[in-house]
Amino acid sequence: MTPNNETTTVPPETAGFDVREFARTAHGSRRGTLDLGPLADEPLDADSVRLVRALRDMERTTLRRVRDLLVTATHKDARVTAFLTTWMFERFWTADALDAVLDVSPAARELPPSAGPARRVRAERRERRGPARRSLVANVTGTRIVAVHMTTYLVDEWITQSAYRRLTGGSSAMASIVDPVLETKHRHVRFLAEEAERRLRDSARAQRLTCRALRHAAWPLGSVDRSGHERTFFERHVFGDQRGRAEARRIRGMVAALPGIRPGVASTVESRLLP
Repeated sequence: MTPNNETTTVPPETAGFDVREFARTAHGSRRGTLDLGPLADEPLDADSVRLVRALRDMERTTLRRVRDLLVTATHKDARVTAFLTTWMFERFWTADALDAVLDVSPAARELPPSAGPARRVRAERRERRGPARRSLVANVTGTRIVAVHMTTYLVDEWITQSAYRRLTGGSSAMASIVDPVLETKHRHVRFLAEEAERRLRDSARAQRLTCRALRHAAWPLGSVDRSGHERTFFERHVFGDQRGRAEARRIRGMVAALPGIRPGVASTVESRLLP
């Protein structure tokens, strides 16, 4: 039997992250606990509202991203797919909470349209492959593609965490809304980091494939389909000032600390976050 026909699992005694507990304690709708009152007294400015919309849209792309993942060997890994099911559920309800913020924000009605021409960056051409092409590539890559997915999803979570923290820095009224989201994302990061580190440590080929993916990815994941002006806004607002550049350096350091990830690859990730 070829590796592409295998279903991989991690024995419970070696798995630090409890996926069953994660599913049992999944966070659903936040509407009943959101404290939106302070946003009436302290409305978000236009840039903060635009960032909320961008994050809402990113959370909403989860189903499409997992759909693309299902044409690869990753869907045969029982532990990973069990995690992803709850991960999708939690991201759906995070997007719903951000919708609630937009509903009470007057500036949301004045935002420029998010649609527009996409960037055409040569390094990102791999990101534009359709599901059929990705499936063909994955058949050659085999189960090492799981390391690629876990690592790129991990880096993406680090980037979106930085964006959420930027929201709390611009509005104290957002802290009670964003803090539970960050707690949820901390659990996501725990699983992804555990899986990425183990799989990278175990395979030099997985390291090479992951380095290639990190070097060519559009950040945050899914940005290749977003308009160029929205991508520029995200980069400038989240990483464009001194604090943002420090966040980008921190992410570079975390990427470089992953097993087998070359410093040059981590530097490329950092440079592609900056405006």
